[in-house]
Amino acid sequence: MEESGKILNRVGMALLVVGVIDIAIFIYCITNDISYSSSFNIFAIVAGVFLIKGSVRVARIVTLFSAFLLAAFVGFLFVFPFMEPLKLQMIDYKLNTESRQLSIFFMFFAIGFIYWVYRQLSSESVMLARKEAGMSYGFPKQAFALGGILVVGLSYAIHTLRNSESAHMAITKASEIYGETYEYHVTHINSSGDQVYARLTAYNESEIRSVEVEWQD
Repeated sequence: MEESGKILNRVGMALLVVGVIDIAIFIYCITNDISYSSSFNIFAIVAGVFLIKGSVRVARIVTLFSAFLLAAFVGFLFVFPFMEPLKLQMIDYKLNTESRQLSIFFMFFAIGFIYWVYRQLSSESVMLARKEAGMSYGFPKQAFALGGILVVGLSYAIHTLRNSESAHMAITKASEIYGETYEYHVTHINSSGDQVYARLTAYNESEIRSVEVEWQD
């Protein structure tokens, strides 16, 4: 129990620090109109506090959540290159090199940190503490499976969207309005009655912009 308490305290402190840093970065990005997707924030702080207090129940929740996130993040790492046209990704990297490098750094940091949290909380001593507390323990296969299902489901949805008739219509409408000097990538389609709204990324070698079109179906 003493060893498991040390592990919970160590992981709790790490989550608390990462959560505070993440919120600080999030606030800075919002203030300076910089795009930033927060991954840890309040959840990490709250979980960290409970783990520092030695909560085995919260340790179980964090273990399951970290397994889910680990499967999802690693899965997205492999499928992300296929979610957008390669040409768009290359242009985006060229035009926004620093922000893209920062995004890549944060992605790998997040995966590494989540893996560390999972390994710590799935250690033998913590699992034994969960068993003695009458909780489930062992390999969280359902959490990993859900993370994988999320990746597969999102990939399928994006593939279906990009190859739908509505997507082709959206690209046609965007070309008519914004010209053929751009190539277009459909990112969102929504319909209300017979009215269809679409959001696209328009891009060429010197510019990337978000555009919207609408039409009656």
